[in-house]
Amino acid sequence: MCPAGPDDGPADGPSRRRLLAATGGLGAALLAGCTGDPDGDGGDGGTGGSTDGTSGSSGGGSDGDGESAATWRTAELTTVRGDESFSIAELSAPVVIQSFAVWCPKCQRQSEALAELGDSVTVVGLNTDPNEDAEKVRTHAEGNGFDWRFAVSPPAMTESLIDAFGTTVTNAPSTPVIVSCGDGSAEFMAGSIQSASELRTAAGDC
Repeated sequence: MCPAGPDDGPADGPSRRRLLAATGGLGAALLAGCTGDPDGDGGDGGTGGSTDGTSGSSGGGSDGDGESAATWRTAELTTVRGDESFSIAELSAPVVIQSFAVWCPKCQRQSEALAELGDSVTVVGLNTDPNEDAEKVRTHAEGNGFDWRFAVSPPAMTESLIDAFGTTVTNAPSTPVIVSCGDGSAEFMAGSIQSASELRTAAGDC
C-alpha cells in the first residue's frame, strides 16, 4: 500500500480508499491505499477507498468538510418500481451501492456479480447518468431479473457522492461500488469488476 495524494487524473488500475467515521459524524480522517492491476480490467482506471462519506477522494472530490459530502447517506430515493421511498442511512447495513448506467457493459457484469450476493447484504443500484430516467432503469432491472432496489440519483445526491469520493464515482465504466457501513464508514472501490467474494469481504470488514 502507498499513501494517496491529490490526483490530476484517474489511476492506472483499481484501488480502494476508506474514509473513517469521526466524532460528530462530519469530520473524517482519510486513510488511502493503492493497489495495482496488471490486467487493466478497469479500462480507464479508477480510485477507491473507505470513508465516512464526508471526505474527498481523488478524481475531483472536495475536502469533505461541508454538508454536501454527507448528503448521499440521507438523500431521499424512490425505487424505479415506485413501491418504496428510502435513504441509504435507513437501510440495514452494510449496504452495497453500485453507481451505474444502463448503457455500460461493465456495469452489467458488475450487476451480475451483485446478483450472487443474494440476501447476505443490502444492495442498491444507483443510476448516476443524468440522461437516463426511472423508466429506463426499471426496464433494465426487470429485463435482467435484478430484484434489488434500483433508484435514480437526484442531483444533490450525485453532487454529494462526488464531494465524498471524487468524479470516478459517476464514471460508469470504472464500475464504482460503495460499501456503506453502519458505523458511518464506507469503502469505495473502482477500476475493476468487484467479485461477489470481494464484496462480501468488504461488507464483512464493516
